[in-house]
Amino acid sequence: NYQQAQILSQDVEISAQRVEAYEDLMLQLEAGERELERDVEFLPSSDRMAERRSAGEGLVRPELAVLLAYAKRAIFTALLDSDLPDSPYLAGDLRRYFPAKIVERFGHLLDDHPLRRELVATIVSNDVVNSQGITFVSRMVTETGASVPDVVRAYRIARDVTGAVERWSDVEALDGKIDPDIQNELMSGVDWLVETTSRWYLVHATGRGLDEAVDDARESFGELSDVIDQIGPEAWREQHEHLTRRLEAEGVPARLARRHAFQAELVHGPDIITVSHATGRTVLEVARAFFLLGERLQLDWLEKQIEEMPSGSRWHRWALQSMEDDLFTLRRSLAEAVLEECTGLPIDEAVEKFLESRDEAFTRFTRFMRSLSVDGVGDLARLTVALRQIRSLIG
Repeated sequence: NYQQAQILSQDVEISAQRVEAYEDLMLQLEAGERELERDVEFLPSSDRMAERRSAGEGLVRPELAVLLAYAKRAIFTALLDSDLPDSPYLAGDLRRYFPAKIVERFGHLLDDHPLRRELVATIVSNDVVNSQGITFVSRMVTETGASVPDVVRAYRIARDVTGAVERWSDVEALDGKIDPDIQNELMSGVDWLVETTSRWYLVHATGRGLDEAVDDARESFGELSDVIDQIGPEAWREQHEHLTRRLEAEGVPARLARRHAFQAELVHGPDIITVSHATGRTVLEVARAFFLLGERLQLDWLEKQIEEMPSGSRWHRWALQSMEDDLFTLRRSLAEAVLEECTGLPIDEAVEKFLESRDEAFTRFTRFMRSLSVDGVGDLARLTVALRQIRSLIG
């Protein structure tokens, strides 16, 4: 009940920005065995949704509450038709569902429970909607073409790899202690980390077992998270320290404020871990390469421009998301090239040697970025050219 109320409050705040996503979800629910009848549930029609979008209005809390229930039911049905409820990794969810005394006395019988699959599907569908919002799964399905079970599998991997449950719990413990808007900022930061990491696993780990994917990355991600504030260049660290100080002034505990301030940088975590495992370099070394390249090639600046660029339509938003995904992939490719070509060198020296070996291309790129910073990114065409310039450095 706490989580449902919490996610409804978060959806109320962002509903005006996601009118298209709610409309897409309602269309999907209407098409899927005609589960939803808008007039019966007093939900706005497509025409009314278009009017709200033009007026900058979203859905109200009672409407969102109805959609939340329908979204869970649709995900539950899709999961039952898949093999996800049979994953041994989710046996722990089933055990936590029952009282401790039941598990203690009859835990050996739980796998034979006649409603085991239904219980697991219910637990998991509730979890993904309560954690990530009403339209998370439907948006991912629409944007990537993935199936509902694949989206939920990717979410669960991301949730457990990033340690999101602990992160959410730490924020929830601040109820009544800090400004609700600050608390929502902290909670949304964790949600964003889980969503972006889910997208990565949806693309790069389709078909992998939950236990294999989580066990492969959880420890490395935790190691990276513990030292992320020490890895980047000085100017980069100072920007994040400023946010830390602002949150502490609002009453956020120092550890939590610091973790939130550097949390967004963990978006590169899955790529860093993958490169680390492939090259034999430590997670910290690879992370250092990622952030040095981000500074020297102004990749961080480009990412910020993409994030701040307004998206007038869903197609424009999807195009920007694709650009960001491509930029992340290029950073990973650059780091791989640096480590492959400069084996054994300290990371700072390796990055410098790599750029020196491409002096002509690097000079052209620097000149281009100087011009872009003066003229502004402006549109997708300039971003496309920027990505091509970065790609030329990989060779």
